Amino acid sequence: MSKFQLYNGQIFPSEDPLLMTTNRGFRYGDGFFESMRVSNGKVPLIRGHWHRLERVCQFLKISIPEELNLKAFNQFAVQLASKNGFVNARIRFQGFRGGSGRYRPEANTLEWSMVCEPLQESYYTLNKTGLHLDFCSTHTINPAPQSSFKTSNSLPYVLGGIYASENKLDDCFLLDSTGSIAEATGSNVFLLKGKQLVTPDLINGGVGGVMRSVVIQEANAVGLEIVAKSVSKADVLGADECFLTNASKGIQWVGAVGKKRYFKRVASKLTDHINHEFGLLS
Repeated sequence: MSKFQLYNGQIFPSEDPLLMTTNRGFRYGDGFFESMRVSNGKVPLIRGHWHRLERVCQFLKISIPEELNLKAFNQFAVQLASKNGFVNARIRFQGFRGGSGRYRPEANTLEWSMVCEPLQESYYTLNKTGLHLDFCSTHTINPAPQSSFKTSNSLPYVLGGIYASENKLDDCFLLDSTGSIAEATGSNVFLLKGKQLVTPDLINGGVGGVMRSVVIQEANAVGLEIVAKSVSKADVLGADECFLTNASKGIQWVGAVGKKRYFKRVASKLTDHINHEFGLLS
């Protein structure tokens, strides 16, 4: 467990209650978050996380303070992990609009917190046992301009997590209103069919994940053609491989959806490639 947290750049004990009930993130979901990985005292995907932070702040019309830039963002993450004695860690950055007001804010400045938890390995590891997934049937993802960001409005994912638990699944596919795959509860989705690697288009409501971008960027290097398009249930059940991606865990292969079984050859190959490409094995 972590002993320390950051709040607006200052270190506090983890048990200190720092957020008031007037906090706009708590009251209105007026904010966003980033989950990232520290490996051997470095944040390998820091630029992807920072650029997404800049984009979501621009969309939400939240102004980033001058003292918080790419360099400081990286230093805060590394500093927090080190302060807690972690060489490898999962970092959660929570940003929210400061100040008061109701639906019309009285200020638009960014306030933020950062917490962490330890990770065992500095590199991405493929899960030994394939995940068991199915299609969530209780609710849908509603695509919107903000869908590609990790906003504080996460009810569809919470309900997806509950659905997975109730049905004894490791995770589940979240669908849009047309029945197309949007994503999983905390990860983007990829399907392999032959040499073609397919991922749901973001118009279906999925988050524009940092690891999703890395896989898209690196697919050609391992001999794959990448395609972003609407993905149906039939596409999932007809795929040779299926895997999930996020910046904390990397690639997690799916072993089964219902009675359908999948391989993991390309998931393993991509994991090895990303570890080497980003220097995570050194």
